[in-house]
Amino acid sequence: MGDNMIQFVDTRTSSKHKNITDLILYNCGSEPCSPNQDFGPIARDFNLIHFVLKGRGKLILDQETYNIEKGQAFLIPANKAAYYQADEHEPWEYSWVGFMGIKSEMYLQNISLVQDNPYVVSIEDITFFHSTILEMLRIGNNTLSSSLAIQGYLCHILAKLVHETGETMPVKEELPYSVQAINYMEKNYNGGIQISEVAEYLGLHPNYLTSVFKQEIGETPKQYLMNIRLKKACELLQDTSYSIQVISNSVGYSDQLTFSRAFKNMMGISPSAYREKIL
Repeated sequence: MGDNMIQFVDTRTSSKHKNITDLILYNCGSEPCSPNQDFGPIARDFNLIHFVLKGRGKLILDQETYNIEKGQAFLIPANKAAYYQADEHEPWEYSWVGFMGIKSEMYLQNISLVQDNPYVVSIEDITFFHSTILEMLRIGNNTLSSSLAIQGYLCHILAKLVHETGETMPVKEELPYSVQAINYMEKNYNGGIQISEVAEYLGLHPNYLTSVFKQEIGETPKQYLMNIRLKKACELLQDTSYSIQVISNSVGYSDQLTFSRAFKNMMGISPSAYREKIL
């Protein structure tokens, strides 16, 4: 971390709430690095995208080394250990955004889907991202109004990045089955869907979908669907006064008892006890 770094960190929202929100900023910043200035190796619980405005450097991720230069962005997914270092002769200057949320992994997948390299993408207009992040830094003061504005800028950055790197995204049939399944579950989790319905929508046998999904995502689609539902339930318990039955119905459980059991298995306490604990 250099003396010239400027950074904004969202402190309005708790980490627990950030984990159950669809998409939310964790931090953003900008820094002209010194020769050989490095960071890591470290694994974070949020996603990071760095936009290289000048110079060059290297990223080490998944035991691979990636050489990165001006006009490129590098992506560091949450919970992946990464090390990055500025070049000795042409140290980079970069800006970055860190973000969390249920849909953040899907956005990263869409950004890198058409790239040969899953962690480094070439950017046509790198100055757009740099200037947008500087504006986020200018207004960032952890008030509600600035928080809403910054959230809008984050969405604008991701939209522009998808447009520049993924506008020619393969059609639905060519998307990985795991991505299609995630998209379907995130749109229909509150409708009481079963994994068999997700498989039917994709034209797959449920066992095949489970096998492919677990290989690509690291958990079964049933686990993923349950996590979506219970994270949304946590959000409703924290931010609303809805009854447990209403929350149960809202996240796809028609039976309150089944919902309460699933919630306790995941969170270690009942929905009502969770609400009492956070209020």
